[in-house]
Amino acid sequence: MKAAETTETAGNPGEKAYRCGMVALVGRPNSGKSTLVNTVLEEHLCVVTPLPQTTRRVLRGIFTSKTMQIVFVDTPGMHLGDHTFNKNIVSQSSGVMRDQGVDVIAYIVDLFREPGKEEDIVAAKVAAANRPVVVIFNKTDICPDCDGRIKAFFTRYPKLRGNPYIAITATEKKARGKFITAVLPFIPEGNPMYGEDDLTDADMRFFAAEYLHKAIILSTREELPHASCIEILDYQESPERHLVDAVIHVETTGQRGILVGKNGAMIGRIRTIAEKELSQLAGVKVIFRCHVKITPKWRDNPRFLNSMGYRAR
Repeated sequence: MKAAETTETAGNPGEKAYRCGMVALVGRPNSGKSTLVNTVLEEHLCVVTPLPQTTRRVLRGIFTSKTMQIVFVDTPGMHLGDHTFNKNIVSQSSGVMRDQGVDVIAYIVDLFREPGKEEDIVAAKVAAANRPVVVIFNKTDICPDCDGRIKAFFTRYPKLRGNPYIAITATEKKARGKFITAVLPFIPEGNPMYGEDDLTDADMRFFAAEYLHKAIILSTREELPHASCIEILDYQESPERHLVDAVIHVETTGQRGILVGKNGAMIGRIRTIAEKELSQLAGVKVIFRCHVKITPKWRDNPRFLNSMGYRAR
């Protein structure tokens, strides 16, 4: 996927001062990782909703200017969950921190929420990752006592003391410059990994699944999105339109009934939302053909999870 035109382009790769590196964003669900990536890229690349655990797959967003290229790796929120599915996606986030290509970890902390068991898990994994870390305290706009919360954080997690940190609100434009400035010292000199117009390395099948999942979140009650899984069977592109064949896996007959709705009203609503958003991204009309399939206990089926790309790392 290509980035929108800007006043900046990639610099001369032969210049010694050019920097290129990779930043992994990690944190609890709804800490603001995806929102921050969208702010930095000035694009709605990552799906954002009020529901925790919206992000299920690792996504790379590419920021390129005249002097640098930074690849921001948005990861699923690390959370507590009993299902194999939950454990596998947390494992994927942990694995990103261990990747040799990652130059620095951006640990996103929600200042508004008190630390708990999930934060303890994330902090321990970050501290043990053996990578440079920048702590990004987010949601300063709604935090009643930012300085106090920051002090309490480092008191609770002393192994993270001494790491650089900033406090931001990820939805604000000024967060972009503060974040890039904070991670830049850890970005090494090197040639760009992607073209100057590239915004991500994800394909349209990826975004079809993401936008369909988002439509489910926005259209149904909270329990159902966690029990649904999107499989893109086929994606056909033409200059006039894109055709998407998708299967939505759920675990029970009741869940299927909710998703389909009376006379197919709910699935029609979901399809319309997904088509509208993906059409804006594709630049042409998109048509979804959706089939709802009952796949019992898919969240604990290793073979199914592997086939969907949700492998433990």
